Order: sequence, then structure tokens, then C-alpha cells
Amino acid sequence: MAIGAVVLTVCLAPRPVHTARADVTGLWVRQTTLVSADSIDRLVQEASDAGFTTLLVEIPDTLGSARPGRRPRVRRSRAFDGVRTVVTAAHRHGLRVHAWVQTTLVATAGNLPTSSSHLVHQHPEWLMVPRGLAAELARLDVHSPAYLGALDRWARQHPDEMDGLYLSPIIPEAAADAAERLAQLLTRYPFDGVHLDSVQFPSSDFDYARDAVALFRDEVAPSLTREERRLLDGRATIDPLTYPDAFPTQWSRFRRSRLTALVARLGSVVRRHRPGARVGVSVVADPDEALGRRLQDWGTWAEVGFIDIACLQPGVETAEDFERQLRSARQLAAGAELWAGIGARWLSPLETFDRIRTAHRVGTDGIMVWSYDSVIDPTQHPPGHLQQIGLALATVPTP
Repeated sequence: MAIGAVVLTVCLAPRPVHTARADVTGLWVRQTTLVSADSIDRLVQEASDAGFTTLLVEIPDTLGSARPGRRPRVRRSRAFDGVRTVVTAAHRHGLRVHAWVQTTLVATAGNLPTSSSHLVHQHPEWLMVPRGLAAELARLDVHSPAYLGALDRWARQHPDEMDGLYLSPIIPEAAADAAERLAQLLTRYPFDGVHLDSVQFPSSDFDYARDAVALFRDEVAPSLTREERRLLDGRATIDPLTYPDAFPTQWSRFRRSRLTALVARLGSVVRRHRPGARVGVSVVADPDEALGRRLQDWGTWAEVGFIDIACLQPGVETAEDFERQLRSARQLAAGAELWAGIGARWLSPLETFDRIRTAHRVGTDGIMVWSYDSVIDPTQHPPGHLQQIGLALATVPTP
């Protein structure tokens, strides 16, 4: 599905600010909880008793592990399917389950997959490249071990910039492969929704991979004179950044449009294979950060109906920043539900409860807590913390 480099100017009317309890309350659930029937039964019972309505269940290696046509490889025993078990148990207790999948992040830094069938080994040309590494990688064979090694080393050396290796939304074959993997997942399990994570560029300094830049060159070249193309093509043989640097505005628009096209495509896959399932996306609250640095035009995604839910990424922001971000996102999320992500893992109990009250006061449609495994960990939080969070979520604050 081609979106093109169209800029949509959207005028959004402010939504009324109101005090109300969020309709949807949920927990992020890491794959480490899905190791046994007992751990899953405990999860579902505790979540149900605390009044949660939704589980965002991590699906390992969904969009990156196996080659098309093969069943995604998991690290658990073949005799036990934790995903199916948690979906069955949750539905039995009246809980909804959304598959939490990584969209562009396909390998964590310093932890390259060992299987030769993994996407990073099969198609390293599909991986995003940072600007600072573009010249070095342009001189290497993309299928040489040195190419992937350089990318992984860069990720390890720049942990504040990137968490690992990322699939490029610019490459058509990569987008098609991601859609196929998601379709396979939805065929296997009766999810109530899909929560797309890492639907963004690590920063605006990505993707300077050869194939991505070549596609951009093909898009802008028809608007150039023959002499302009000749000069730029000559420079590009020496400097792989030539075309992006010559057309910075078009380059940003091009990358945003390709990410938007991927979101539209994955949303279509969800609706085709699971009619009625909700499509949610983790989003950056600050519009300048989202559009400029992350190239994530999520306000447009919500406005035109590509997504049903915009879920603010949980973090360690101050209470003031959290409220400011919620209010900003409330204006931008016209056409979609707004869920507030609360990083209880990094917050004290009082800070967590304060953010829940703020989310109620601002008026969100849902509140998601990060994450089940951390809030029940006695080394991180006091006993009964999950139940106390449930009580706070159920309490309608005084206006």
C-alpha cells in the first residue's frame, strides 16, 4: 500500500477535559511470565482480582525470527504454548488479550540471534543504518559478517540512541515480510487486538542504508534536470549522504510516509485476519519529538483511522511532564482512543498512584501499567502493590 509523500494538515478540535475512570485498564506482560501454566494462572487470577480488563502480552520474535513459511522459533518447550495458554485463560476470566509485538526492533544490542534463519542474517540489507555509519557500510558487502558486526557494535556503543537492530520501513520487501509474519501470528491465536511497539525510527539519523537512500533517489530524481541528476549521482559515488543532504525536507517526509505506509499495512492485516480486533500503537507524546526525531506521524494515523488506539510510551518523566504530555496527546488523538502508559517499574508506589489520578483527571480512555512482572516483584515493590494499583484504577477521583 503506497501512501506517498503527502503532507496532511489536520485541524483538531480540542476534546473536553473531564474527570472519569478509564474504561480500559491493563498490564504489559513480558514473555518471562509465559513459561508455565502455573505462572500464567497466577497472572490471570491476580489481574482479574485486581480489576484489570486487558493484557498486552509480549510475543517474542514475531516479526523477525524465522524465514517466511516457517513457524517462528521460540525458546520455550514445543510441548507448551504459553501464548495460547494465556489467551485461553484470560478469555475464561473475561480479560481481553492484545498481542504486543515489536514492529521495527528485531534484535537487541549485543544479542545477535544465533540462528542463520533469522532476519538479521538472511536480510541484513533490510536493517536501518545510522548516519554516522553510512560511509563505512557503503564500502562493505552487505552479506559479509563485517557488515552486521559493525551495526551491532554501533548499537552497543550508542545505547542512548538505539536499543538494537531495526527493520527499515522504507524497504518494500521488509514491509511485506513484516505483514506476512503478523498474518501468521493472527491465524494461530484469537487475539482481541494487536499492540504495535517500536513503530518509529530510533532517531532522525536513521535510515541511511544504501537501498533506502537509493529508493529516495529514485523518488526525487524525476523532478531534477538531467544535469542536476548527473552532478548528484557523481557525488553520491563518493558520499552516500548526497541525496538526503541535498533534499532534507523531502528526506524527512519520505521516511515518515514509509513508516505511515507500514502502519496502514499492518493495520489492514489485523482487520483482515481478526475482524473486530483493535489496532494499538505505542506513541511518543510530544508532537515535535514524534514528527521530527522519531518520524512518527501518529496524529495522522489516528485521524485517518489507521489505528484505533494511541498508547503513550511509559517512561520516567516528572509528574508535571506526564500531565503536560497527556494533555498534548489528548488534543492529537482525535479519532482514536488515548491510553496512558505508566512506568510503575521505575516509579515509587506514590508516584504511580499520582499518575493514575492524573490520567483520570485529564480524561484518558485507558491506562496501561508497565509491567506485571515488575510490580509483583518483592525486591522492587511492597507486597500487594498490584492490588493497590487496581484499587487506584477503580477509584473515580473528586473533580
